[in-house]
Amino acid sequence: MVRRGLANPQSYQRVVLAVGLSVTACVLALAWLGASPFTRLETTLLDWQFRLRGERPVTRDVVIVAIDEKSLREVGRWPWSRDVQAELVSAIVKDQPAVIGLDIIYAEPQPVPSSRETVMNGLGPAPAPDVALARALGRAERSVLALPLLVPDSRTRYTDALVTTTAPASMKKSEFMLIRRAAGSDAFDPYYAAVALPIIPALAETASGIGHAYSLPDIDGVTRREYTALGFEDAYYPSFALELARLHLDIPRERVSLVLGEGIRLGRIFVPTDEKARMLINYAGRERTFPFVSATDVLRQRVAAGSFTGKVVLVGTAALGTYDQAITPFSANVPSVEKNATVVENIIHQHMLHNTLWNGPLELLLVLLFGITLTYGLQRLRAVQGTTLAACALLGYAGVAQYLFAKPGLVLPMGAPVLTIILVFVALTIVNVLARERQAGAIRAMFSSYVSPRIVEELVRSPEKARLGGYRREVTMLFADLAGFTRFSEQRPAEEVVAQLNEYLGAMTEVVFRWNGTLDKFVGDEIVVFWGAPIEQPDHAELAVKCALHMRKRLEELQQRWKAEGKEPLDNGIGINTGTVVVGNIGAEGRKMDYTVVGDQVNVAARFQGLTRKFGCPIVLTEHTAGRLKELMQAEERSDNQGRIGHVSLRRLGTVTVKGSDRPLGAYSVASLAREEASRVDESGPDEPCEMTEK
Repeated sequence: MVRRGLANPQSYQRVVLAVGLSVTACVLALAWLGASPFTRLETTLLDWQFRLRGERPVTRDVVIVAIDEKSLREVGRWPWSRDVQAELVSAIVKDQPAVIGLDIIYAEPQPVPSSRETVMNGLGPAPAPDVALARALGRAERSVLALPLLVPDSRTRYTDALVTTTAPASMKKSEFMLIRRAAGSDAFDPYYAAVALPIIPALAETASGIGHAYSLPDIDGVTRREYTALGFEDAYYPSFALELARLHLDIPRERVSLVLGEGIRLGRIFVPTDEKARMLINYAGRERTFPFVSATDVLRQRVAAGSFTGKVVLVGTAALGTYDQAITPFSANVPSVEKNATVVENIIHQHMLHNTLWNGPLELLLVLLFGITLTYGLQRLRAVQGTTLAACALLGYAGVAQYLFAKPGLVLPMGAPVLTIILVFVALTIVNVLARERQAGAIRAMFSSYVSPRIVEELVRSPEKARLGGYRREVTMLFADLAGFTRFSEQRPAEEVVAQLNEYLGAMTEVVFRWNGTLDKFVGDEIVVFWGAPIEQPDHAELAVKCALHMRKRLEELQQRWKAEGKEPLDNGIGINTGTVVVGNIGAEGRKMDYTVVGDQVNVAARFQGLTRKFGCPIVLTEHTAGRLKELMQAEERSDNQGRIGHVSLRRLGTVTVKGSDRPLGAYSVASLAREEASRVDESGPDEPCEMTEK
């Protein structure tokens, strides 16, 4: 039913509208539901935005002290003794950093072989190496430690004796003090941790701040978001990187507010987050984008003085053997400590990516906008124009989104809008292909018996040329009728009559198609042909005259063969007229239809064919066609002979009053001359009109 309706313009438009809007509605529904494929597409396109933007420069005020392969070779396998770590921290603190962050988990005391290495430090007994590390950390002006908060899924059960479900006092000092909800954000909350691995008291009480170290990659394994806040018990706690940024900016904790559903306010700096308090990380590039200093170089005092002065220093593992790498849009081997350094840099220099709650409604609005615009636009445009429209929509939106991403850091929704453009275009292209296939079939079925195969293929390539309704157009018509065929058919067996007639009609049809004529019909032994429709043929009069001359030449060949075979040679008369007629499909729709011409000028052409017997000339033209022929005879000679007729004689036969015509018409005969003879025109025919009342 759909394919049958595609041939009808109105049905085609309804089908296009239905398909385009259906595709748009499906994308809209899936985007609304947050379907997994859409999420994957969105994140993949975000990664491409990073790669298209390329690496960006970073400032030198965030430095990473990396426990890398070089450090492991010189110092030994990880984890190092807390004595060594204390020595490392002391060397960094000596250079007076603005804040130092240890991206290392200190959930249990260092094992010691005997109680002699346990000392009292005001917090109870602790191993001497832990006390040494605590004292080194205490000499720092500001320091932050990483706290493991664990967010289990429904299948996870924690039985380790180290975990706790109650926040210790040392942890409570880092919780958000100011919390409020944005308007309409009642359903939005950060993730909640079930248990914690508390930092050993000897270190926790010494640190200036504590931040959670929870980080979860997306479903494809890429870490794109920082969990800036995590719930535990009845409080919310900042991330390790957020706490480092706060201390570096010297913002008191009471001036930090968590706005659920919007973001985090650090004094005058606002960190935008999503409904789960996650911040999109604006990665600067591949691994080692930030300044890296090997930990062994710090221990061996191979670092220039002032390398850490006034800077944020993060200490963490970077060796591949420590298995603490993250996958980012730029690389699959970025140390987690560098991910934290990126978050710190994003916040303190306000290089955040803005992906707010408005992206959801904006995404749905863009899906509707692109879907409806393309649906209505593509059905009115041709293939190249429609492809250009879709490409402009896709590339234009992608270009705007990429510009906003690279410059102000605004992240527009990409997945659903891009998918809408592609799916609507593909769906409507398929509909258009089916429509053209159906239309081509209708055109072939309608015109294959009327016109030459070349014209049929041209109509298939350009269906708009095949105007299937009625319309007025100037054409040239040719009527060819056999002389004395009634007598001929009465005197011979029917089989012989039909065979010879078919031979004649077949030969004449070949000539008609050779000159790209439209074969209207056979009426017994009469042939009706016209030029100028269904495709426009500005040279219709030229084609008709050349076809008539060719028909006479082909008939002469047939006559010679018929004589040789002992058959009676048939002869014909051809009448030609040029004029404006009505062209179209005429008949009973769905039963019998003919693509034909109607009007007074058709009647004139038919009656002029009858004049061939009166004047004894095989071809008779009206003055309308003869006027065109005179122009063709006067044209300059060309190698392809188009736009010119040579070696013919045009003779005026007189004037004829045709029944139904308002005025007499001039009648002319045309005949071929030998190639050595020049064309000539004879206007000496009688002026007294004769009346032609019968065909």
